[in-house]
Amino acid sequence: MEIRETEIEDILVNSPRVTKKILRLDDDPKLIGRQIILPSGRLDMLYTYKTVFLLLELKIVAFQKKFIQQVLNYKHDLEEFQKSGKLLSGEIQPLLVLPSINKKDIDFAARQGVKCLEYNPEEILKYFYSDKLKPITSFVELKPIDIGIWNIHLINKFIFDLEKTNSVKILKAEYDGAQKSLYNKIKFSSELNLVNWMPNCDNIELTALGKNYVNAKDTSYLDRLSDKQSSLLRNFVMQNPYSSSVVLGIASFVESIFALSKNTYPVEIEQLKKYFTVYSGKMYDWQTDKAQTHAVKMYSNYAIDLGLVAKTDNHVYLTPEGFKLEVENVTHWCYLPKLPTRGN
Repeated sequence: MEIRETEIEDILVNSPRVTKKILRLDDDPKLIGRQIILPSGRLDMLYTYKTVFLLLELKIVAFQKKFIQQVLNYKHDLEEFQKSGKLLSGEIQPLLVLPSINKKDIDFAARQGVKCLEYNPEEILKYFYSDKLKPITSFVELKPIDIGIWNIHLINKFIFDLEKTNSVKILKAEYDGAQKSLYNKIKFSSELNLVNWMPNCDNIELTALGKNYVNAKDTSYLDRLSDKQSSLLRNFVMQNPYSSSVVLGIASFVESIFALSKNTYPVEIEQLKKYFTVYSGKMYDWQTDKAQTHAVKMYSNYAIDLGLVAKTDNHVYLTPEGFKLEVENVTHWCYLPKLPTRGN
């Protein structure tokens, strides 16, 4: 693997559990220092573990005999520090950690008093991605979904009915013979943060956004979103692009158009189908042209309802509000909290 050694160090320093696993320890070791300047060089890491010091020298290349002398020199320097009172007394265990080493070289190192251990850089990076980056990349687990609702305005009657009743049982009676449709509307409305509902509960309520959405209706045009309703949901998507699978799907659809517009504009729907499929993490779900066409049609309808895009038979365009969404996203990423860096 091609990677800088310091990047692996970063992960170990910030992930005692990984260090514990690599070093085959029972408990997490305690870091004393990193990149410690010694008379013979710069020691990667020094840990305490129970009653001993762990001198850890990390490599990203296969074993070389010169590494043994390097580690022994570091051990000698630390022992001199102990004699002069610059370091507490205690056993120092030299460790050489590498991605590849054979048994013959392990035995050779052991005879010199150095313990060699193998590690897999790929596993280290996978752990960092799944554990340390999870709070930042939680959106990776979200993917667009198909709830069977082709346009946002198709939930209007259901949303407006909640002004009259909060009982799912009563709503079921009104949707007699179409209960699956009712549950699809409940799920879709929940994805848009318009309702609060716990599965198997009878009570369903409008959220604050849902109440504002109802108040923003235009009784003359119930078969579409009013300008105020569109604005409400559009602002919600802009401010909370990772809040649900549907919202993320809408934001991802607009972002896909923006990315493709760097090549040609307006963006061809044929190009968008493949790009949106990969970008939204649905490569293994939307494998056929039919599935990709279906997804683009559905999410383009949502984006059009919100005034984010416009569409012809063969092309899609970003509206001024669609461009605004991209500007909001750029600003959001610019002000994300920074990851810990070396020396901090």
